Amino acid sequence: MLKSHLMIAFGLLMAAIYAARLVSGFSLSDGFGFGEAYLIGGLGLAGALIHGGWKERRYAKRS
Repeated sequence: MLKSHLMIAFGLLMAAIYAARLVSGFSLSDGFGFGEAYLIGGLGLAGALIHGGWKERRYAKRS
């Protein structure tokens, strides 16, 4: 159960950091570049961690 909590907590931390950097650094006048793609990819990775931790938590509760 600890593994799932760590995955969810780390995913939430990453999501908060990447979202804050994306909001502060995103501007429509410059267009979409590598920096924005990197930050959106980080949000995707954070979402995958949260989803994996949630699935692990549900699996551990059933066992």
